[in-house]
Amino acid sequence: LHLIHGDTRHGHTLPYDHLVLAFGSTTNFFGLPGLAERALTMKTLGDAIFLRNRMIAHLEEANFECAAPEREMLCTFVVAGGGFAGVETIAGMNDFLRQAIPFYPHLRPDMLRLVLVHSGSEILPELGDQLGRYANEKLAERGVEIRTNVKVVEMSDQSICLSDGTTITSTTLVWTAGTAPNPLVATLPCKTKGGRLLVNELLEVPDWPGVWALGDCALIPDQLTGGYHPPTGQHAMREAAVVARNVTATFRGSAKKPFRFRPIGLLAAIGRRTGVARIMDFNFSGVIAWSLWRGVYLSKLPRMEKKIRVVLEWLLDVIFKKDLVQFQTVRGHAQTSKPVAQPAGGLTPEPVTSIGG
Repeated sequence: LHLIHGDTRHGHTLPYDHLVLAFGSTTNFFGLPGLAERALTMKTLGDAIFLRNRMIAHLEEANFECAAPEREMLCTFVVAGGGFAGVETIAGMNDFLRQAIPFYPHLRPDMLRLVLVHSGSEILPELGDQLGRYANEKLAERGVEIRTNVKVVEMSDQSICLSDGTTITSTTLVWTAGTAPNPLVATLPCKTKGGRLLVNELLEVPDWPGVWALGDCALIPDQLTGGYHPPTGQHAMREAAVVARNVTATFRGSAKKPFRFRPIGLLAAIGRRTGVARIMDFNFSGVIAWSLWRGVYLSKLPRMEKKIRVVLEWLLDVIFKKDLVQFQTVRGHAQTSKPVAQPAGGLTPEPVTSIGG
């Protein structure tokens, strides 16, 4: 195995007895014009902080009297994708923006426009029509505009074009409408399908003894349905445990275990202490589903210290409103650095704020 890592980009060549491939996935923009350069993603903590800073910056700018002609563009936010990531993202954005708006005297709640664009007929299709309709109704009641059976086809500097011919004036598009296996998979001399590594039910890569694959980069057969297991977190965690047992079994010469798993349930938070959940074929909604979502989240956190800290934060969130301060991560210029060129008007451009690229 040849690898390069670290800030110094130094390399190693390592022999292996067993190699587990778990590359994960990357955002897929499907080659749509302007999206890779302008759209935001929601895969990391850095993405969330960047989006939070973008929303605050837009409210700050829109509050200036001189920015009145641009207020529609600055106060319009679009999320593409009506699955779990898209619905939870726009629900959180909606709560955050509507709690922030009273602090800006020149802005009103009716100036905010949040649009969820979904290619299907119902959002949250994984949860079924009933919960999908419930989520749709709750988000609509809270001011979210939901556009179904339509796709984003292009993004320019000041607008977003949809497949039905309409154009939304906005500079903020959060893309949650597609993922693709890590491009590194395509460079491997292994069998693939749809960009993912084909493995057997033991999670072994065929024709490569000692090589295993799991998670989003692997296509794992599901003997119960005849199809393939979906690339979800609850599957990946259990796939890792099966691989660990099977590697150990290989060393000991004992029988290996096939991967068998039926999803326990699916949950989503849709803002304002409201959620939707489908657990063991039973539907839950409202505060009950939201409480279940938080309970599952808490159970997955490592260490008791972390669990207590999160519970305390949740309690404070009930009492106080959200913190509306930007979290800047850009270092200031040293005094010996060259002056930054200023645009017309003498205003220094705001640095880009990001974590992890």
